[in-house]
Amino acid sequence: MWNVGTRRQLFLDQRFIERSEGVRLRMNPPVQHPEPVLTADRPWECFGIGAYNTAMLEADGRFRLWYDATALGGGPAEGARRLGYAESEDGLTWTKPDLGLIEFQGSKANNIVAPLLERQSMQGATVLRDEAALEEERYKLWTKYRPTDDEMAAGVKPGLWAMHSPDGLRWRYYEGQPDHRGACDTQNMLFVDDRLQCYVGYTRVSATQHRDEAADAVGQPYRSVGRVTSTDFRHWTPLQIVFEADGADTGMPLPEENESGRPCVDIYTSCAMKYPWAEDVYLMLPAVYYHWGRKQFPATLDVQLLTSRDGISWGRAGDREPFLRQGFDGSSTSGMIYANPWLIPVGDELWLYYSGTARLHRNPRPGEDREALARRTGIFRASLRRDGFVSADAGYGGGTLTTPLLTFEGDRLEVNCDGSAGGWLQAEVLGEDGLPLPGLSLAEADTVRGNSLHQPVTWRGGDLAPHAGTPVRLRFVMRGMKLYAFQFRDGG
Repeated sequence: MWNVGTRRQLFLDQRFIERSEGVRLRMNPPVQHPEPVLTADRPWECFGIGAYNTAMLEADGRFRLWYDATALGGGPAEGARRLGYAESEDGLTWTKPDLGLIEFQGSKANNIVAPLLERQSMQGATVLRDEAALEEERYKLWTKYRPTDDEMAAGVKPGLWAMHSPDGLRWRYYEGQPDHRGACDTQNMLFVDDRLQCYVGYTRVSATQHRDEAADAVGQPYRSVGRVTSTDFRHWTPLQIVFEADGADTGMPLPEENESGRPCVDIYTSCAMKYPWAEDVYLMLPAVYYHWGRKQFPATLDVQLLTSRDGISWGRAGDREPFLRQGFDGSSTSGMIYANPWLIPVGDELWLYYSGTARLHRNPRPGEDREALARRTGIFRASLRRDGFVSADAGYGGGTLTTPLLTFEGDRLEVNCDGSAGGWLQAEVLGEDGLPLPGLSLAEADTVRGNSLHQPVTWRGGDLAPHAGTPVRLRFVMRGMKLYAFQFRDGG
């Protein structure tokens, strides 16, 4: 039995579906807007906008973006990759301010915020605003970091480094670096988990590889996602593998024999985060890397959707279909795409930024113009309704959905639903014996129609308040309806 209180509950999985008929869970991909919101146009971005970026909406209404400015390809060779900064008033048109913080080619007239020295390099940074931290540590980031050649010769180690800042612009390294946990050549995710009261991080597993039955079937290891936690952002638990390609991935039908000698699918980045607007919702938007032919052909990536109730056990939505798809051939999203944190609420929508490139995940072929490929990179925007990742859908013939026993607080019920033109929904409240409660039966239910994030569910003369705190079930009867979420509210 679930105590849902007045917290929003999403139909991500079977948690709130005890019985159903004519209803199925459906993944709802966002709208991907084809025009980039940020492109490479500065000398320190001459190899393009990289895969690893962070977008944030501040309380004062500013959109902020920390992005992967690349001057060389591949991993963080000396001086290859930096963290650039941009701002926007609307999330669509961005400016790159001259901050005067970090020197590049003899000048500080640039928007670079990290690393601190020009010949240092970083890859895979995620920026977090930590509301509970001290002011000087209000912003945190995790990144793969490479010292200069001279620093490495003096004994400074590369690896997973953490930084802190009072404003997201002026960064300093934490002491005791680096954390050698994992190879970290990914977007290194971190967030504060209010359910667990700790920091949670996701990166690659040690040496970036892991073996299991699926990998052993092909005889080669492959990339996977690991998870760590910390109560102080300094001391972390051992790395735990929480997601990897499985036998269905590595054994998927291929148009030709796998000549790569490796499993044909890797999980490249995680983009794992906790969804803050509902209870017990974790999302992962991993970039899935396909390679089965010679020289890693086709060497392409798109993005899937995973959901979890604890951030450890993950289920795939949409039967492994893409949540974010590649763009038309030849476009700046035709080679590789990567989802970037965070989800940004704008009106009734959530905005998700993602990076795209026409490049493939391999070295350019002889004769390919690296600079031309670099110009075909950028950061793009996708949008979807709030809570809209997965819905319980009833088709033209109608369907029913009954929740398990739950207790609630409040005196009214709302649903997030979309019935378009002809869809409708009715609900009844059942007691522990499975019978409708007086005044809350289907015969007394008002019909819900339309498309709303907060659609009231009512009954003619029925009153929910007397049943608060007692075990009940909700039974939804609907046709042509997408049901995303429900929530009990307190009208007082």
